Amino acid sequence: MQSGLNILGWLPAGVMLIFSSGLAFAFNRLRGRSERIEKERIRYLQLFQQAHDGAIVLNVANGKILLINPRAAEMLGYTPEELSIGSIFDLHFQVDLDRSAMRIADAWSSGGLVYDDIPLRTASGASLQVECSAKVTDYNGTPAVVIYIRDITERLRLQNEVEEKNALVEHQNAEMLSGLRYAQGIQLAMLPSLSQLRASFADAFVIFKPRDVVSGDFYWSAKVGSKTVLAVADCTGHGVPGALLSMTGITLLPQIVTGRGITGPAEILGELRDELLRTLSHQEGDEHVRDGMNIGVITYDKITRECEFSGALCPLYIVRRSGLFEEVKGDRIPIGFVEGVVNSFSSHLIPMEEGDRMYLASDGMADQFGGPMGKKWKTSGLKEVLVRTHGRNACGQGKDIERTFMEWTGTVDQIDDVLLVGVQV
Repeated sequence: MQSGLNILGWLPAGVMLIFSSGLAFAFNRLRGRSERIEKERIRYLQLFQQAHDGAIVLNVANGKILLINPRAAEMLGYTPEELSIGSIFDLHFQVDLDRSAMRIADAWSSGGLVYDDIPLRTASGASLQVECSAKVTDYNGTPAVVIYIRDITERLRLQNEVEEKNALVEHQNAEMLSGLRYAQGIQLAMLPSLSQLRASFADAFVIFKPRDVVSGDFYWSAKVGSKTVLAVADCTGHGVPGALLSMTGITLLPQIVTGRGITGPAEILGELRDELLRTLSHQEGDEHVRDGMNIGVITYDKITRECEFSGALCPLYIVRRSGLFEEVKGDRIPIGFVEGVVNSFSSHLIPMEEGDRMYLASDGMADQFGGPMGKKWKTSGLKEVLVRTHGRNACGQGKDIERTFMEWTGTVDQIDDVLLVGVQV
């Protein structure tokens, strides 16, 4: 028994020693954790007080202001002491109270919220436009919401200024587009109608697709006795600059052909080049204008069934009734300023038979990107479709060619004006 009592007497002392050591270890851990928490709290309060944005901590239950930093007080024109005895609702206008309460409730339920549709009322009674970022927090054991506020007055001013400028630009663009639409109407009115072409030929089609509203491509036709003159031109540029040149060409051609009775294509091109240079020339000593046009001209005589052709960087395509394809190349001379010796344009006399078709085109189709590889259609693509569709009437052929071209283009932007005129003997 004595031995057992000694053992029992020794065990409590050991247990107490272990318990004391464990308690001391746990206490030290708790104290260290408490110190870290206190340091973090002090650091948070320092950051809170020094924040560039205004910050307000609110009691989520009643909106009472629990803490406010100097930046918020400065923005609102109060002292921190004045604000510490009020609530967030003291900083709102009457019309915004319900919405403010809803925002705080929404922030509490969702854990955070950003809004900018509730201005704050300053000490002077002015309205301060702010962006608020509300986050759920805890303040001394009280459920709270901290609201960071940022003055967005300057941002809204700049935003309004941008919106006003955008509205002005949109108005100016609308006026410009209206003017272009009007110019488009004038340009289209000066082009020959399809019925006019069909009055001179057995059949005809026109594919005319400006890249912009107005076009640098144009076509023109006139009858002089038994002869019909047809011209297709591609002016430098597109849009407004190209359209201005096209209108110049449309104005000069009637003066040359119907005014002076000139029907030979080579002579027409020579006169057109001289007239265009005179129209575009600057004062003596200035450099020549480099703008001009590529153009093809055919003169078809219904009596002799002969076609005379001249081209300035523009070929003539012929598909015979049998399906045979022919190409007559133009001269490598533009209608415009040329350095050095100016050569005359050459002329080609081509016998035609009933059912033969002639085609003049700008380079818009050939230069268009598209297809599965995003490459140019090229003149080979145009020639192929001309031959493949020649068996249809002119109207049907024009529709087939346009559909094929649009399928090739796909979603790729049109890069240039497109013009193709086909006429049948």
